[in-house]
Amino acid sequence: MKAKTRIKYGKVNLFYMSSILPSFLDKYAEVVKKKNSILCVGLDPALPIQRMRQVIPNDDRLEFMKRIIADVAPYASVIKMNRQYLIGLTAAEIRQLNVLIHQQGMLSIVDHKLADISSSNSSAIFWIREEGFDAFTFNPYGGNIEEATRMAHEKKLGIIVVTLMSNPQAIIQKLLNIYESPFFLHVAEICKVAKSDGCMIGAGSHIKLTDIAKIKQLIGNNAIALVPIMGQYKENAKHTILHFGDKTMISVGGAILYSDNPPEKARQYQEQFNAYRDKLSQKSLDI
Repeated sequence: MKAKTRIKYGKVNLFYMSSILPSFLDKYAEVVKKKNSILCVGLDPALPIQRMRQVIPNDDRLEFMKRIIADVAPYASVIKMNRQYLIGLTAAEIRQLNVLIHQQGMLSIVDHKLADISSSNSSAIFWIREEGFDAFTFNPYGGNIEEATRMAHEKKLGIIVVTLMSNPQAIIQKLLNIYESPFFLHVAEICKVAKSDGCMIGAGSHIKLTDIAKIKQLIGNNAIALVPIMGQYKENAKHTILHFGDKTMISVGGAILYSDNPPEKARQYQEQFNAYRDKLSQKSLDI
């Protein structure tokens, strides 16, 4: 039976189309297949005046970001922009970046770590959609994961919920118990109930490889795991691929942005992650 749509004032009523539009999970699966890549590039450029190391050559953030998007497009599936590094850009400029990202066949995530009351979250989600993003990150500390997930999906956005952060102080997310369960695992359980699109798992000495397995067990098979690859914690990426497969999204930022050859660096990471994926498919991932 064909899906019915209601025409009103010459336009298709989007409520009736919602069931046939691809979800963020569907979009990610498709772009991973097309690009043969689970690389997510963290596009977080710092101005020379901000700090001493790892900065862009001049004050033209917009042009630098456009160049990086074009440079990494053959090797990456996703561009992730941290909201703190977008401050100062206009909504129109951010839309320009997202148009370019989509033209290059990639998806776009704003690492917003949204955490507020209902009305404020609704406003933020409206503007995230207006800026042209495909998904955003969400902090669970307000306890409103289910509500935020519903709001995101109504706007056809994906939502990736912070489960364990990278900073060492975030060990509190493991020490704090909710209903006799560590907070980070409670979050994973709620994400499954809410049908959130994914979880964000950091990298640090407080995050054990067994934590990744526990998160996967609770969040289920219909969720992405967004993880950074940082220094000595590269094993986290391997273990995430082991448990989440092609629903893994590995984020690399400064190592690509500030390298002498960003396209080559992106290609190397794509090949490295694909080698992990190939070993996994052969049931011989050495971890």
